[in-house]
Amino acid sequence: MKNYLPISIDISDEKILIIGGGQRALKKIRILQRFGANLEVVAENIIDEILSIGITCYQKRYDKSDLKGYLMLYSCTNNEELDRQITFDGREAGVLVNIHDNPSLCQFVSPAIYKDGNITVAVSSNAQDVYESIRLRNLIQKYLEKDKKGTDKGKGTVSAEVISHA
Repeated sequence: MKNYLPISIDISDEKILIIGGGQRALKKIRILQRFGANLEVVAENIIDEILSIGITCYQKRYDKSDLKGYLMLYSCTNNEELDRQITFDGREAGVLVNIHDNPSLCQFVSPAIYKDGNITVAVSSNAQDVYESIRLRNLIQKYLEKDKKGTDKGKGTVSAEVISHA
């Protein structure tokens, strides 16, 4: 079993490659846009929602030369053979690799994220139980929003009740 280090990394203005142009890619793009990344997409077929977002899209077949200059990549191809090649190529190129829904091929995984202003809460299960991570993230979000409404402009402290329920 892999053992992922939970870290926060500044991706603002970093080049991040999304390989794949469907709904999975769109969901990942929307999450990453909240953190100011410079996103680019490579896929033979790209849905209109992605094309209309205003990010650079290359409608072409993936090639390992596509990886040059990226900090990390997210593969959303739903093609295990291609994902294995992308994993190999990414590691060889020094690009951090995440393969959607296949943690065995990932160098990093994305946690369930709650973000409000400067506060970001990330819950991860070490890629073992994404639904439990989401459930706990939602529980924490509920308590943080409750605490924020009950204090002076959210500047209060999170109650011990939040910690005991998490």
